[in-house]
Amino acid sequence: MLTSAFSFTRLRAQFIKEVLSVLRDPRSRMVVFVPPILQLLVFAFAATLEVRNVDIAVYDQDAGRWSHELVQRLDSARFITHVRHVDSQQQLHELIDRGEVIAALAIPVDFSRSIAAGESGRAQVLVDGRRSNSGQITVAYLSTIAADVGAEVVPDAQAPTPVVVRHWFNPNLVYRWFIVPGLTGILALFSALLITSLSIARERELGTFDQLLVSPTSTPEIIISKSLPALAIGTALGLFMISAGVFLFGIPFTARLRSCSPAWCCSSCRWSASV
Repeated sequence: MLTSAFSFTRLRAQFIKEVLSVLRDPRSRMVVFVPPILQLLVFAFAATLEVRNVDIAVYDQDAGRWSHELVQRLDSARFITHVRHVDSQQQLHELIDRGEVIAALAIPVDFSRSIAAGESGRAQVLVDGRRSNSGQITVAYLSTIAADVGAEVVPDAQAPTPVVVRHWFNPNLVYRWFIVPGLTGILALFSALLITSLSIARERELGTFDQLLVSPTSTPEIIISKSLPALAIGTALGLFMISAGVFLFGIPFTARLRSCSPAWCCSSCRWSASV
């Protein structure tokens, strides 16, 4: 009874049929493989919370020691492409209005003198409000640079003991290292779900699904034959995107491949079997 209810020969034939139906159809190949790869590239390169390659304008009225140190820190910051020096407050506003800079720093005349007198040096930061998210992140970067300069001004100041958080596998908090591995799993899961849905819809459209139900193929064989191709293709697509993350985006792969593959298989199988 077990042999008649479940046959590996029939299962193998159904599996090969499902895989070939996906790989031979140009539209199915386009739907299954192209969107995940495009989404991986778009989210990895464009959809990021990092701010890079921005221009900053500086109006330094002080030209003292600490204002020079602050400007030097801005010049050496990795997220800043170019620091534009202007001669008036009006030029700062014009650069922001034209969208040529994302933020501007106005250093007053008494900046270094106030610091030398033991007071807090104050500087004005102007941000382009049309790019609110990037502007807020830029202000946070500038505040960090100013805090580093302030720590050099009063090195012996008693500061509260800081809580240092160290990210084990991403110590520099590179945003792409977070987004690409997460996208790999999500896109592989949805690809497996899409493959199963397309298979059933194709069978319904061609009228072969009813023939499949009255064939000698049992219900468990039908379910498994619809799930296994999605599992195999989704896992292969996940491995391809992991390879792209390692070789294209330079993300270090420190795990063991044989320990990660069962997790991808189980996740793809769970989504493909849920249809």
